[in-house]
Amino acid sequence: MKNQFKIILITSITVCSILLFQVFWVYRTYENSRENFQVKVKTALQRSVDLFFLEKIRTPMSLSSSNPYLSIVSEVTNEKKEKLSLKEDFSKSSGPIKIGMQPLKIDTADLESVRLFLVKLIASSNKQNLDLSVIKEDFKKELYKEKIFIDYKLSMKKKAVLDSEEIVSIPLGTGKKNWVIEARLFKTEKYLLLINIIPFSISLILVILTAGSLWYLGLIIYRQKQLDYKKNNFISNITHELRTPISILKSSNEALLQFGQASNPEKTNRYLKINADVLNKLDYNIDRLLDITRYELGVKYVNLSNVNIDELVRSIVDKFQVDNNNQISIRTELENEIIRTDKDMVEGILNNLIDNALKFSVRSSKITIKVLSSSKFWQLEVEDNGSGISEENLPLIFDKFYRITTGNLHDVKGYGIGLSYVKELAGLLSGEIIVKSSLGLGTTFIIKFPL
Repeated sequence: MKNQFKIILITSITVCSILLFQVFWVYRTYENSRENFQVKVKTALQRSVDLFFLEKIRTPMSLSSSNPYLSIVSEVTNEKKEKLSLKEDFSKSSGPIKIGMQPLKIDTADLESVRLFLVKLIASSNKQNLDLSVIKEDFKKELYKEKIFIDYKLSMKKKAVLDSEEIVSIPLGTGKKNWVIEARLFKTEKYLLLINIIPFSISLILVILTAGSLWYLGLIIYRQKQLDYKKNNFISNITHELRTPISILKSSNEALLQFGQASNPEKTNRYLKINADVLNKLDYNIDRLLDITRYELGVKYVNLSNVNIDELVRSIVDKFQVDNNNQISIRTELENEIIRTDKDMVEGILNNLIDNALKFSVRSSKITIKVLSSSKFWQLEVEDNGSGISEENLPLIFDKFYRITTGNLHDVKGYGIGLSYVKELAGLLSGEIIVKSSLGLGTTFIIKFPL
């Protein structure tokens, strides 16, 4: 019990850990894809606006030469050749002003950045020249490059809003009070789910595989527990069942050896017959155990021959008619009494079913055996008026060593191998077993064999 609790605890912790890890992994994957999506959309919008400005607004010709440069103001002087500060308001100055210029060489690697800076300065307060239709087409192309297929709407705003899954905006100029162009995106959640369907599916498959593995582990543990229970129950049953024949043999042996019964031929003969009967039963049960093992290992094979089923059934029933309390009736409806089958296996099946019916009879046994046949199959039925089998025990009756729990009472003798033996034999003959039972009303075993 303690080991089972440890296994359950470890399994529960493992399951919870795996589920938490998978949930966290899925969440982080979704968040990363959402952040990457925003970055890609914002970058695509920025590139489309930059492309529009570069095509729409002209930059100085000096930037297009082989040695690009910009002319910058080096100094400002008045008519008296006095240097003026670049921060002064030159409109208030009297007289002419002389502006000195000098070239500033531009590295070709920085040329694109310089051009973008210049066009943004020019466009800072010039939103009326912005054509949204052109930017929309460029934006669509940029999104396609990133393999983003989503509906959107572009608009101009005086005030930017925080970026989100649905809204992305960029400023049109370099100042804080410049206009912004805003892209409003539609069905972004659906798009994010679609692009994450593969990692989500992998996570789901891992969860299912993990759950399946743990379920299978639990099933193995449960089956092992059942096998352990059956083993212990079998040992208990067989120990109990062996005590009776051993006691009988010891008693008869002591009577012959110590009480002078050996000199009495009549009693000696009776004791020897009792011992022979006990030994025959033990030998039969041992043979059944060995046969089950052989059948499971495939050592023993079906030996088909032409068998008169009616005669076989009647000869088997005659062996159980020694007790007047047992009422065994036979009904045959055979198209042909000669059937090709294994005589020993059919005999084993019928012996065990009749024996079980007699064991579990709570009153005078009334057993009906029916043998039917058609063009495709022949059928063997054994019906009794015994104690019946409960619904929860019915699926387990063919398990090896299984016996219906009756506490520590052993009012019905046996090792729990009879019906398992019947199932093995029926399976070798390609038979199908059907069991119908009700508590207190009896049980019917139906076995169909193909012809």
